[in-house]
Formats: sequence, C-alpha cells, structure tokens
Amino acid sequence: MRTYIVKRTGQMILILIIISIFTFLLVSFIPGDPVYAMLGEEVSQEEYDRVYHELKLDQPVIMRYFSWLGDALHGDFGQSTQFHTRTVDVLAERIPITLFFSLSAFTISIPLGILFGVISAVYRGRPADTVVTLLANITACLPQFWIALLVMYIFAMRLGWLPSYGFTWFSQDAVMGIKQTIMPLFCLALGGIATTTRQTRSSMLEVIRQDYVRTARSKGLSRKKVIFLHALKNALIPVITILGMRLGSMLAGSMFVESVFNIPGMGSLFVIAIQSRDIPVVQACVLVTALVSCIINLLTDILYAVVDPRVRYE
Repeated sequence: MRTYIVKRTGQMILILIIISIFTFLLVSFIPGDPVYAMLGEEVSQEEYDRVYHELKLDQPVIMRYFSWLGDALHGDFGQSTQFHTRTVDVLAERIPITLFFSLSAFTISIPLGILFGVISAVYRGRPADTVVTLLANITACLPQFWIALLVMYIFAMRLGWLPSYGFTWFSQDAVMGIKQTIMPLFCLALGGIATTTRQTRSSMLEVIRQDYVRTARSKGLSRKKVIFLHALKNALIPVITILGMRLGSMLAGSMFVESVFNIPGMGSLFVIAIQSRDIPVVQACVLVTALVSCIINLLTDILYAVVDPRVRYE
C-alpha cells in the first residue's frame, strides 16, 4: 500500500508541474498588452513601467516561470492588480466559501444518490424505478447555470421566499445564512445525485445477478442484509471511481453557480480575474484548483485501493 501511495503521489506532482507550465504559458501568450488590459489605455508611463516590472514582463518567459513557481511554492502568488492586495489574501477569503458549498453538496448528493440507485435497481421495471431513472436522466442533462436561473426566478423573484444573492456564514447570521445557502446548494447537489444514482443503479443491477448474491439468498439471509451487506458493498467499487470526479466537477461548477448568485467564492473570483486580466489571480486560481483536484483524485485512488485490494496488488 505504501508503494502504491508513493507512486500516485509522484504522478500527482508531475501533473501539477505540467499544469503549471501550460497555465503560465497560456496566460503569458494571451494577445494584447496585459498592463493596458488591466489599467486601461490612459495609464501614465510611470504607472505602466511599475506594473510591467511587478509582473516581471521585462524578463524572458522561462525565467518568469521559474521565478513564479518558486514564489508559488512559498505561498506567494504575487500582487493582485484588481484588488490591490496580495493574491494569497484574496484566495484565503474565497477558498473556504467554495469548499463549504462543494463539500456540503458532495455530502448530500452521495448518500442520496446511492439510496436512489439502490431503490431503482431493487425495484427494476416498477414505477419507482421508472420515476427515479427518468428524473436522474433529465437532471443529469440540465446545465447548472440554467437550474440556478430557474430556481432563482421561482423562489426569489416570483415567490420571494429566498434571497437571490450573497453569502453569510452561519456564525454571523444563522437564518440568513441558511436562506442564502439553500438555492446554490440545491443546484450543486442535484447533478451529483443524478450521476451517483445512475452509476449505483447500473452497478447494483450487475452485482445482484452474481452467484454469491443468489447463494446468500438461498441461505435464508434477509433481503436487507443481502442488498446492503453483500450486493451494495461490491457495487460501490465502480461508484467510488466517480466520487473524485464528482467533487472536482462541483468545484468547477461552482464558477457558474457563484456567478449567478453573486457568491464571493473561487468561481466568481476566477471570472472577475479573467475579465480584468488580473494575471496573478488567474494563475493562482488555476493552480489551486488543480492542486485540490489532484488531492481529491489521490484520496479517491487510495480509497479505491482500500476497498479493492486487487488495485494495489497490480
């Protein structure tokens, strides 16, 4: 197991290095002058020269990359030209909010998705299966930003039950925090529930046809034990594979949801940074998102190896 973890960690580090290179090069080679894009055409020559030097644009690309990478490894992503403060301070304010929504949606969607998937598989061909499968297929096809606009129109604009924007921590105002969390959390969790339901149903239908399940039934075990103790345990192996992907997609999907509901998280920060050509923030957002996604995938692979020993033996 130790060798397997070391191998996967090495692969993660290599992926992060490749992503950092591509990110830096893509941002560096964007057409146009980044200083004019950030400060406008009417900027003075002194201000232009100052920002140009701060961004180290007077150095070769390879030197700028290694300088940026060295600073990033020490937690220094430079100065934000849009917020006029350290990039790491901007990220520190926004990352907890995005993680809160992503982890909360993940925690809600996985148990519900597994439950609905088991119900759909056990009652295959019956009305319960038809309803669950139909809703899961429809929900999986709907874009998150469309769902966000729809629920905002219904519950905020038409009914007036919930606020349409903003975010408040529960420790500051519990009631307002809950109201502002319901719609964004619903939009993020809905896709996860649909995907997990479909995958669990498919895995369960394959597992319940196996000989060991029929043997367990023939021994007189209760239906609940056969389903949850024998069938579900093995059916979850393929489901675990998509857990990391789902959490990663929730982090990516938060960009649309946060923009619609005006939530000050990583997603909305990324959009603002791109629009204002805030290069340090754009590079930091991509690198931090890639790091979080790689860590999630690493933990998923380790969990997969724990559940299925054949993975680490191979």
